[in-house]
Amino acid sequence: MLDKILHKNFLSLLINTLNSQQINHLGNMHDGSFDLYHESGFGRTIPIPRQAAAETLLERFNTEDDVVALFAILLKNEGTRFFGTELKIHGATKFVDFLQNRKWVYDTDLGAFLRDPFYDKQINFLSAIRVLDLRKELNLDQLIASISDVAATMKDKDIEWSINLRLFDLSRDINKLIQTILNLLLVRQNLQEMSFNLFTCLRELAVNATKANYKILYERAVAAPQGVSAEKNYSQFMKMFKDEIADHGNSRLIELARAKDQYINVTFQSTNSGISIWVINNQNCTLVEKRAILKKLGYVSRHDMYTYADPENNEGAGLGIALMLTILREFSSDPVPLKVVFFPKYLKMGFFLQREEILARLEAKRSSSEGL
Repeated sequence: MLDKILHKNFLSLLINTLNSQQINHLGNMHDGSFDLYHESGFGRTIPIPRQAAAETLLERFNTEDDVVALFAILLKNEGTRFFGTELKIHGATKFVDFLQNRKWVYDTDLGAFLRDPFYDKQINFLSAIRVLDLRKELNLDQLIASISDVAATMKDKDIEWSINLRLFDLSRDINKLIQTILNLLLVRQNLQEMSFNLFTCLRELAVNATKANYKILYERAVAAPQGVSAEKNYSQFMKMFKDEIADHGNSRLIELARAKDQYINVTFQSTNSGISIWVINNQNCTLVEKRAILKKLGYVSRHDMYTYADPENNEGAGLGIALMLTILREFSSDPVPLKVVFFPKYLKMGFFLQREEILARLEAKRSSSEGL
C-alpha cells in the first residue's frame, strides 16, 4: 500500500494535470485491462469527477512501483497529445525531486525510473583503509600486511565496514589484494565460504564498468575522428572496439584512461543487515546498451522498453551478467538480484544480499554436505 505522503503528492499532481478521460487513458497505458468506469462503479453515461477518477486510479494501482511507473508514462508523454489534449504536468519538477529523495532516478533515454539501492554508509570500523586509491603505484604486499593487522583486531561483532577502491582496471596484483581483503574480513563473520563467489561477482562488475569507460574513450579518441558513433553506428563501432581488444588487449585503452583519469569506484560494504558490492564508472552508455543490460538482468516492462534489437552485438550488455545472476540467486530470493541505475554522467551496478538469507542458505548447504 502507498504511504500517505506519496499518495497525497501524486493524487494532487493527477488532479491538477489530467481530466477524467486522461486518467482513464493513463491507467490503460499502464495496464491494458484498466477501465475507469468498471473500477469506479460509475455508469458510462455519468461524468466522473477528476478527483474521484484519480482516487480510483490509485485504489487500483496502490504500490510505490505503480505510482513511479504511472508518473514515468506522464513524463515520457509530456508535450504530446494525450487523449486529445497536449499534456502539461503541473508540479513535475517537484515530484521528480520528491522521488529522488526516495532514491528513484529518472532516465530520459529509457523514459523510466530505476531505484538506487546503494548507499555508502559512514560506519567504518576500518577507517584507516576506507579508500584505497589504486590508480597510483602502491606497495601491495605492505598494504595487505596492514589490512591483516587491522583485521586481526576485529571481533565477531565488528561486521560494519566499508571499503572503496579506485582503479583504472584490474590486474593480477589488484585481484590478489581484493581476494585477500575479502578473505580477511569475511572469515570474521563465518562467511568465508562466500569469498570466492563475492570476488567473482566483484570482478565481473569491475570488468563491465572498465569496458564501459574504455568504449567511451575509444569512441572519442579513435572512432569519432573516423565518423563512427556508438549511438548511430553501433554495429560498426562494436566491430572496431572488438578489433582493438583483439589486437592490443587493454594496453592502449588503459593509457587513454590514465590520460583522462577515467577510473571506476568499487565499493564493498558490510552492515548488520547484509553485504553490498557495487561499481560506479564515470561514463554513461548508449540507449541500445541500457536496454540490453536491463533485459539481461531480468527487468520487466509492460511497454517493452527494454527490447534489444541487435543480437549480433549483445556484448554491449556486459559479459558475465549471466554468471553473476547464477551466483546471486543461490543466496537471494530477489527476482532481480543484480541492480543497475543510470545517471546522466555515470552508472551504478551491484547487489545487496540479506544477512539472514545468506546465513540460512549457507547453513542449509552445510547441513546437506554433512548428510552426504
